[in-house]
Amino acid sequence: MNILAKSYLNKKNYFYFIIFIFAIFSRASSLNNPLIDVDEGFYLFTGGQLLHGYFPFVDIWDRKPFGLFLIYAFFHLFGAYRIIAYQIGATVCVMLTAIFIMKMARTIASSTGALISSLLYVSYLNIAGGEGGQSPIFYNLIVCAALYILSKYIVNDKYNTQNLCHTAYKVMFLFGIALQIKYTTVFEGVFSGCFLISILYKKTRSIEKVITQSLVWILIAVLPTVSVAVFYFAFGYGHEWWFANINSIFHRGHRPPEIVRHQAIKLSLMVIPLVISIPFRRFFSPKMSKCQKSCSLFLNLWACSALLGVIVFGSWYTHYALPLFPPLCIACAPLWNKNAGKVWLSLLLCYSTVKGQVTVAKHQSTRGDNTLFHTILRTMNSQKGCLFIYSGSPIFYDFYNFCYLTTRPFPGHFHELIEQDATGMQPAKEITRILAGNPLYIMSREPALAGENTDVRRILYQKLDTDYHLVFKAPQGDTSLTLYQLNTPAAAIH
Repeated sequence: MNILAKSYLNKKNYFYFIIFIFAIFSRASSLNNPLIDVDEGFYLFTGGQLLHGYFPFVDIWDRKPFGLFLIYAFFHLFGAYRIIAYQIGATVCVMLTAIFIMKMARTIASSTGALISSLLYVSYLNIAGGEGGQSPIFYNLIVCAALYILSKYIVNDKYNTQNLCHTAYKVMFLFGIALQIKYTTVFEGVFSGCFLISILYKKTRSIEKVITQSLVWILIAVLPTVSVAVFYFAFGYGHEWWFANINSIFHRGHRPPEIVRHQAIKLSLMVIPLVISIPFRRFFSPKMSKCQKSCSLFLNLWACSALLGVIVFGSWYTHYALPLFPPLCIACAPLWNKNAGKVWLSLLLCYSTVKGQVTVAKHQSTRGDNTLFHTILRTMNSQKGCLFIYSGSPIFYDFYNFCYLTTRPFPGHFHELIEQDATGMQPAKEITRILAGNPLYIMSREPALAGENTDVRRILYQKLDTDYHLVFKAPQGDTSLTLYQLNTPAAAIH
């Protein structure tokens, strides 16, 4: 018995090592690249501003929850190494998430099949723009931890009602934390709550007990968000918090149908290979035990709840698919039980690994890399002044001479037409005010992006054509990143 236990532990440690090496390999080409995505640049910049006493939603406006900026504030403490710090932190989160995925997949599949599902998760992240520190990289870990706790209870269903309540408290608390990283986790949180309620009712057959416990669970889940709200209301910024976190999303416009269709097709092509694996489990899986059937039902419902979140919030960007990968990759694990399934999963892992690396390389050519970042910084450092980013990564605000030109420094709030009525400012009026101050440098993209606010762009380029000259231009896919400098630097604000 001791020999078997030791053998199992050695195998488990070996699997952990494989996940560690594979995650490093998959994400190595992205490490120390400041221009992975404009979102991550903004999160790091805002985290730094938070450390300097600026309030998110008030001084630096966005609709992401406070917890996300708090995470990036921690990474900002690493100073000159903050880029590599947040990316290493994200990689650690990916490794831990993959381990939770392997553990949950083990409830319905062999140990090797569970390992393959965890590696699929790591490789699929790169395909959907998850090679850096997008918010799902962090909250997927918390969600998977919560659902792992719940799956452990399902496996040990002999536990009594008290154990169920203690499990629910842990699960709901973790979802409360996840909500403060991204509100879309509410769908998976509601699913978990409903699943726990169904178990509680089956055990007690007491409506009173169900209602009482449900209220307690809800209070635990909303506690972190309520705490942040109380903090803002206590400092007199309740209206700002409410608008940014609740109201603003309902004022967001609609993307043109052709862009929506294009994004929906991209998302579908990403997940279809994983989705079609689910019905094939019937043919490749041996007969499941009662416990395995319960776990399988739980995992399938989790996938549906994650998919509902993507559908409701829309297919805005490819990284919106990232929360789908944990449950979908787990669902593939039982295919490893048969030779045909092993071939399919091996091909799928090879495809996602290669496709992921190709996608990362493409992102570096269309978004930029470390070399481009430092080239632009050197160009601006030749003469100090204020920078305004109309289109580009806010990470430059974090490494250059940041001037507090506006409370809406995220570029998309100016150039995206769908944000015109959703940020609490009038973009055309605000950019006119900013340009009147003659910032020394202005960053933009040319030509205009699809779905751009043409009125705001026209105001900007009238100013650029008369008072600025081009000092840097870098082709990036179908567009170019440009940097303009004021013709008479003496007139610039500093």
